[in-house]
Amino acid sequence: MKRIRCVLLVMLCLSASMAMARRIEVGVTSWIGTAPLNVADVKGYWTEQGLDVHLVKYADYSVMFKDFRAKKLDLMYDMTGTWVDLYQQGYPITILAETDWSNGGDKLIVKNTLTDFQKLKGQTIGIYLSRSSVTYLLDKFLKSHGLKLADVKLTELDGEPLAKAFIQNKFPLVLLYDPPALLARNNGNGHVEADSASYPGVMPEGFAIHNDSKAELGTETLSRFFTGWMKGRQWISETNRWSEFEKILNQRTFAGEKPYASLDLIGMLNSIKFHSRTALQQRNQPDGGMTVYLNELKQFLKENGKLQKNFDQQQLVDTSALMLAIKRIDTVN
Repeated sequence: MKRIRCVLLVMLCLSASMAMARRIEVGVTSWIGTAPLNVADVKGYWTEQGLDVHLVKYADYSVMFKDFRAKKLDLMYDMTGTWVDLYQQGYPITILAETDWSNGGDKLIVKNTLTDFQKLKGQTIGIYLSRSSVTYLLDKFLKSHGLKLADVKLTELDGEPLAKAFIQNKFPLVLLYDPPALLARNNGNGHVEADSASYPGVMPEGFAIHNDSKAELGTETLSRFFTGWMKGRQWISETNRWSEFEKILNQRTFAGEKPYASLDLIGMLNSIKFHSRTALQQRNQPDGGMTVYLNELKQFLKENGKLQKNFDQQQLVDTSALMLAIKRIDTVN
């Protein structure tokens, strides 16, 4: 009897501990890469882990970054190169994981009338985010045509305003992501000349955390967060319930936007590469794929005079929570 009472007491303590867990605020934007987060939320995968995770969707990057700095957000999901820029600018930030690649979702759209790329010299190019994560892709594209990043001027606009500006012939070339890239291509007398799939691994994405939140939440809680993400990703890869998934995408991932047709959603899914369990381990282990990317990005910043603050990967990156989740979970491939 005494043993039963002890077991019940432990269970009650665990339940109370889970109930008291503070809400984890995660900043996201309108991008197909957030789908595993939305699935984890809808399917209750974080609740199973005893977590209260709240996804906060932003239409404006600057607002998301401002809220992160003010610690209104614990984590953010976006491009790894963006985390490097924020770190250089003094943000209290740590990279926790690389979870996927943009694999065609970021597109270089040019006017059909542009046939000689040398004519881009001195021209202004529209870009949705003037940060290393995006300019690194643009630099790869320009180099393939005998140009340098310094040969062009950049104007930053949010996704939909940039698509509209392209349609209004304000730019000969824009770098845009889906879904606004669909609008620019379909209505702007343009075509996709290249995309992130043209340069595999050029645009990795994942999670970063505020350093104060990292200390508060700890490795154990964060590992459970990543367990929820991995289950969400697995559900996406295995589900045959397209109607359910389509509803999640339109109502959660792209909330506030006009619902997208099935073919457009499928196209967006095909333009991102979510890492499998094996790939997660390979990319996030010490001296793994993310380390290679960060070294290459550092060289790009040096070459273009944009390395404001040298970064030490041992201070900038801590993937221990993700690696713990990978070690524990057996049902996810």
